[in-house]
Amino acid sequence: MHIELTPTIRQAVARDIARLAREKYIFPEKGLETAQFIEAQLEQGCYDEISAPGELADRLTADLRRVSNDQHWLVSYDSTLTSALYMGEEEASEEDMTRLKESVRRANFGIQKVERLPGNIGYVDLRGFAWIGFPGAGDSIVALMQLLSHCDALIFDVRRNGGGEVETLQVYISYFVQPEPKLYDSFYYRPTNETQQFWTMPYVPGNRMPDVPLYILTSRVTGSGGEAFAYILKGMGRATVVGEPTLGAAHTTDMEIIQEHFQVEYPSGRSISPFTQGDWEGVGVQPDIAVPPEEALQAAHLHALERLIHGCQGDTRKRELDWDLEIACNSYAPIRLDEATLARYVGQYGDRTIGLAGGALTYSRQGGGSWRLVPLGEKRFLCPDWLKLEFNLDEHGQALSVQFAYRDGRPGLTLQKEN
Repeated sequence: MHIELTPTIRQAVARDIARLAREKYIFPEKGLETAQFIEAQLEQGCYDEISAPGELADRLTADLRRVSNDQHWLVSYDSTLTSALYMGEEEASEEDMTRLKESVRRANFGIQKVERLPGNIGYVDLRGFAWIGFPGAGDSIVALMQLLSHCDALIFDVRRNGGGEVETLQVYISYFVQPEPKLYDSFYYRPTNETQQFWTMPYVPGNRMPDVPLYILTSRVTGSGGEAFAYILKGMGRATVVGEPTLGAAHTTDMEIIQEHFQVEYPSGRSISPFTQGDWEGVGVQPDIAVPPEEALQAAHLHALERLIHGCQGDTRKRELDWDLEIACNSYAPIRLDEATLARYVGQYGDRTIGLAGGALTYSRQGGGSWRLVPLGEKRFLCPDWLKLEFNLDEHGQALSVQFAYRDGRPGLTLQKEN
């Protein structure tokens, strides 16, 4: 249904918006300034020539954003949306709720991918914070955190995380701190002039990881709860943020229907960090290690490995980490060798055979299977993660022998190439 935009309706819409700005906008002083600006525009007749409801909505949106410097303001004219909003959430059918729960379950409650990277570093691609109350959500999150609890460092990837529920965020954060409750955020809600505090939980199922090095990957797509996850854990000194600044959407919004057919979305609440006394609105969460988002995983993984090596106390563990660091570096920047180079190594070395198939070297032992070798250098190869081979060459660049090294530190051996 389209309405005729009479002078009475036009004035009523503008005055209702000014009232919202004065009474409910997140910053009282800026809200008063915004309200006075809209009222002045109205008194000066700046809206008198507007005859279409949609055009008035667009003009008011532009004015509100310009004077408040806040892009969250949005005035819309949509009678269909108004009808839907008037129905209320209680009208949602049981079928709709079942469909929603199934959709969230199939999305694995935001847990897109879990992987153990070289160096015993856990990686999680976390796309959202699904409500902890959905059937299966709590069990899945606990299972994830217990699987990760055996890792020596963690990487949480929120580069494609658009947010979610504060209760779920609270559970995740609580796993990274000691049991003693710690204030990690406060939320001020202007319409009721109330502030809600958020504390870590004194109990979470299973093992906590308060001292495990934690990295969070971010991008400009990271928004809302994804930003809060990075901002809070960085502020607590628990996480190193790697990537690029996030979206910068810290404020929450409410919507009100005015004059039956116009909707006004306005900023109504904001986070107040106990660590910074502010939030990330408009500027985003700033990374500790600034790299393009497509390089964030590599940067975090290699940084974590080097950090573990630097803090390593035992020779055995240091040897393992050095071993894994070489593998990790190669995985992000693979070495390519042509067949002419690879052909120099083909031959028989005692009971071991080095072959060439499909543009890659293969390794086999008498009576055993065949393994594909991954180049780590011009003369150095991996087979698969527990064995490394390095060829020794003569003055003509032909292989003389091959030396074996094992990840577990057992003595290697050198085998001569047979003519």
